[in-house]
Amino acid sequence: MKNVYPAMQRGFTVIELMIVVALIGILAAVAIPAYQNHLKKEKFAEVTAAAMALKPVVESCAQHTGGLAACDGGANGIPADRTGDAGKYIASLSVKGGVIKAVPQEKDGILATDTYVLTPVAGTPLQWSSAGSGCVATTLCR
Repeated sequence: MKNVYPAMQRGFTVIELMIVVALIGILAAVAIPAYQNHLKKEKFAEVTAAAMALKPVVESCAQHTGGLAACDGGANGIPADRTGDAGKYIASLSVKGGVIKAVPQEKDGILATDTYVLTPVAGTPLQWSSAGSGCVATTLCR
């Protein structure tokens, strides 16, 4: 029997398939770490949100007491420090001298060294800095 389609290509060559597999591998090598970092940031958002919730309370304390020295957890209207299981991703949350410190639980790629620290900078209105945080180096709190 005679071949009806002698000049027609019937599939992909091995080289073409290898190029496609290589391109998919390159895309996966870039996309997977970026996605994992995104997931860490999303989980770390609970830590930053808990610390941010204390900012207005510390600002109020600073206004009423005339400074930050008396603005500690459990005093002058500031909630008491929470330790132990303070939240799904929070190990402890504390305020000392107006400085808010949120220590995350070590899980899902987040380390305890990724501590989020909000430091008040004197001024009116009170300004805040997170430059001393351990999470700045890992870009979790940016």
